Amino acid sequence: MNNKQKGISLVLIATVFWGIMGISSRILYEAGLSTMFIAFSRSFLSSICFFIWIMITDRKILKIDPRGLAISALYGIGTFALCFIGYNLSVEYIPISVATVLMFTNSIWVTIFGVLFFGEKFNMKKGSVILLTLVGCIMVSNMSLGHFNMSAIGIAAGLGTGFLFAFQIIFPKFFSDYRKDTLLIYGYIFASIFIGLFTDFKESFNIIANASNIGMVILNILSIGILSTFISNTFYIKSTEYIEASVTSILASMEPVLSSIFAFFIFGEVLNGKQIVGAILIIIAAIILELKLDKERINNVFKLKFIKSKLIS
Repeated sequence: MNNKQKGISLVLIATVFWGIMGISSRILYEAGLSTMFIAFSRSFLSSICFFIWIMITDRKILKIDPRGLAISALYGIGTFALCFIGYNLSVEYIPISVATVLMFTNSIWVTIFGVLFFGEKFNMKKGSVILLTLVGCIMVSNMSLGHFNMSAIGIAAGLGTGFLFAFQIIFPKFFSDYRKDTLLIYGYIFASIFIGLFTDFKESFNIIANASNIGMVILNILSIGILSTFISNTFYIKSTEYIEASVTSILASMEPVLSSIFAFFIFGEVLNGKQIVGAILIIIAAIILELKLDKERINNVFKLKFIKSKLIS
């Protein structure tokens, strides 16, 4: 298997695991487990996996000072914890495919944050893409004459998840004196602690013990924490070592499509024509932005090489 095949395989596996996340969340919710317990399971299991991975690869990542711990606590609670809770909440109230598409608006928020906080230029292309996304959100939310035809709570939770997911990406840039992996592992730990404070473990364990299919419940708990969070994120990042970031982003855009397919076969969820068009608009907007960002990264690399060559000569 050559590098290109490795990269494509890794990102496709990651995309499939992301695609089943909504399915696992819905199955656990229908089994009687609370939003908080599902979010805790996801955060706690991924924390354990990430910690083991760090112990094997680079233990220096665990070094941190009190200021770093405070930053990590803010990072974990303000982004991971609320993002996990928001996604599970959206899956409870609206179709899985819609929840996934709304989460996919994160690249738009990243663009807005870049303009607001990092002095990036706002041009007509970015404005058009954001407008395209807004139209897509209105269509996929099945909104008509100013009224939602599905749960406003679910829609708000889905959009909030996209916002917080984007902030997960932006947050470490404010604290570049700390390694991203360091903030990540402690962020997960603090997220687990925070969610755990609001989780009824006794009730949750009783529900699991009395479940009609306890094996299926446990399997989906492991799936949402290990497959859909730790492995998918790790594989996605690893794939960029073998293929271009633009290719990775385009392949990852299949996530909402896979979620819709899985939701159709397992729960019989069907989107109407307007919602399908809206979902396509959001995906196209995300791809356009990712391609633009990738082009900017490449240009920056060439500029850096040119400057270095001039300095050497």
